[in-house]
Amino acid sequence: MSTSAAPRTASLPSKALVMFVVGAFALAACGSSSYDSKASPSTTLPNARTLLAKALREMSSQQTDQAQTDFEEVLRLDPQNKYAYYNLGYIAQIGGHDTDAETQYRHSLAIDPKFEPALYSLAILRANAGATEEAIGLYRQAIAVKAKDANAHFNLGLLLRHTGKTDEGNAEIALAVQLDPSLASKAAAQGVPGINQ
Repeated sequence: MSTSAAPRTASLPSKALVMFVVGAFALAACGSSSYDSKASPSTTLPNARTLLAKALREMSSQQTDQAQTDFEEVLRLDPQNKYAYYNLGYIAQIGGHDTDAETQYRHSLAIDPKFEPALYSLAILRANAGATEEAIGLYRQAIAVKAKDANAHFNLGLLLRHTGKTDEGNAEIALAVQLDPSLASKAAAQGVPGINQ
């Protein structure tokens, strides 16, 4: 199954600070070839796997209504499926239902606190809601899971700068550019010193 996540973009409610779309994944869906569900009867797991694969294909074909129905059925068969919760969150988010999206992402993280796509997506939602400190913590958790995630470092840096921690924020953004040089122009646009385009 393909693996991808929500768009890597966020904005803050302040006047001009906008988190950039930095390295968006190709699809909205998130799945895994290593199905790691716990505590489901052996007869329902194969059905849940098959249905999850179908729902991921539907997401890639932009059949979100059918995908939503199928992800909900996956959860009926396998209530511990972090991928189904995550994708239901993404569907809610693209539909403009941020509260519902946040709930689904939190369900996913309750199952797997190190699930990087859900950490990242929740960080974006919390930053947009003005919960900057929580968003910072979520980006730090995502980086603890995937240390070389340039996008997480970049967005963390922007949030730190927004809270007045300019030096720490600049260091995070510089690290992001080191990990992904294509971010240099975005860093320069933010006025981060020492960034060569």
